[in-house]
Amino acid sequence: KIAGGREVLTVAAMRSVCCVAMLAAVQALVPTPLVSRQAAVSGRRGDIQMAGAAALERKTKVLNEVRSKMDGASLMFCVRSEGIRVNEINALRQTLPDGVEFKCVKNTLVNLAAKEYENFNADNIDTLLHYSNYWFFVQEEKMRESVELWNDWIKKGKKDNVIVGGVFGAQVLDREGIEAVSKLPTKQELMGKTATLLKCLPAKLARGLKGAGAERLARGVKEARGSKMARAIKLASEKLPQ
Repeated sequence: KIAGGREVLTVAAMRSVCCVAMLAAVQALVPTPLVSRQAAVSGRRGDIQMAGAAALERKTKVLNEVRSKMDGASLMFCVRSEGIRVNEINALRQTLPDGVEFKCVKNTLVNLAAKEYENFNADNIDTLLHYSNYWFFVQEEKMRESVELWNDWIKKGKKDNVIVGGVFGAQVLDREGIEAVSKLPTKQELMGKTATLLKCLPAKLARGLKGAGAERLARGVKEARGSKMARAIKLASEKLPQ
């Protein structure tokens, strides 16, 4: 009986184990409740939205920085960033004069910001938007100084990062064009030259008028002398016996 009882107990235990296993298998086959699935999807969407919002915020911040650098700038030009170390760039920034901004900007952001400024909204600006670039944003009176500064810097550092090109007056320029534009006289220089010319003009005009007056006077005297001589000859001929 004891052996038989043990046998009965063992069979009962095995039946219990089988039932538990079957119940677990059935539960695994039953679909997850709709509410749980919706909560999981909603959670994933929330995470994606939060990540997208953070990325958009960072992008907007950088775009606003680029806008602020374009404000008041008359020229912008780019150089390739390849081969320039961070410590070298930090040292260069310390030498930049007021009125010159310098930043590594993504091409898409440069394109977006440039469309908002008449002097930078060039139709073919995309020809400059390749690879990774450092951009100079330069006020008019600092154009010559900024180009010379960069050329001297790469010469001393034995760098190959020559000026790629830039935008001035809504026109895309190559390196030679940027060099030429940088040598143009500034508004202040033109105003100074104009003021000097205006200052000298009255004296030159007076000398011209004085010279012209003297010339007219001499011509008048000469003509008067000729007229008197002609009248005298005429009178003398009239008095001669016929």
